[in-house]
Amino acid sequence: MTALAGLAVYNGALLVLGPAVLTRMTRSGHAPRTAVALWLTAIVSAVGTTLLIATFLVVDVIAHWGEPGAFVASCVELLCDLASGAAGPIPQFAVLAVALAAVATTVVLGVRLVRTITRLRDHAHDHGEAIRMVGQPMHGGDVYVVKSGERAAYCVAGRPSTIVVTSSAVAALGERELGAVLAHERAHLAGHHQSIVTVLRGLAAVAPRIRLLTRGAGEVARLLEMCADDAAVRRYGEHALLDGLLALVGAAPAHALGAADVAVLRRAQRLAEPATKGARLAAQIMLAGVGTAIAVGPPAVLGLALSGFSPCLG
Repeated sequence: MTALAGLAVYNGALLVLGPAVLTRMTRSGHAPRTAVALWLTAIVSAVGTTLLIATFLVVDVIAHWGEPGAFVASCVELLCDLASGAAGPIPQFAVLAVALAAVATTVVLGVRLVRTITRLRDHAHDHGEAIRMVGQPMHGGDVYVVKSGERAAYCVAGRPSTIVVTSSAVAALGERELGAVLAHERAHLAGHHQSIVTVLRGLAAVAPRIRLLTRGAGEVARLLEMCADDAAVRRYGEHALLDGLLALVGAAPAHALGAADVAVLRRAQRLAEPATKGARLAAQIMLAGVGTAIAVGPPAVLGLALSGFSPCLG
């Protein structure tokens, strides 16, 4: 099997099987940080391998331009004959045009991704500025209270980052419940969760038909909420955070991370019935093992398949 064929098989399996398998493996939330790392590893591996395959194809077509022997020996015979000019200059240049079109498509998608991420960040920045102008600061100045009849608490990343709590939420929460909710939001900011979600949402917007990206964006957002839950629980306990979450109504804007906006019922069940240490350890070991296998997949394929400079040599 050639390097390109091996990478294609690996990437195809990851894109097709990955969404359902990873969702099932990370559904319990026993080890949310490790689960987030697993999803990110799979997404980075899929995107990186796709770019690597495209790069290898273009480089190999150019490197073997006019050399049918070396190219045909390791690639699909018809394509290689066309690329080497065996069928004439028109099909040869058609193959080159397809390769260049693939490169152009990659560049366009990259530009769209950057623009989408920039737009999401700008929205968050503008929203944060507006909150700091109209809100009342409290708890050291990183928390702002805004008057609203809806109970909500969320954070907006930026410079500086801002935690927003509505006046109705402050009135409904006790001291420990409010402290737990704020600790949840500070955990989001400390872990740069907003940046991670923004990039994943950008990827999903650019390639909405790739389920690994679209489902991954949602699953990672859910797991990051659980990571923030765990940080708040370590300081205030399960009951304070659970009462705080149940008192809030999901009203955060799309570009923010709200304390009670993602998978509230599943998170509430998780807080009410926390997993045992053994279950958490078993989940961490399993998820870390799968993540390691995904991470070493492309290098392993290349190591087994490459036998020379050209990536098409078997």
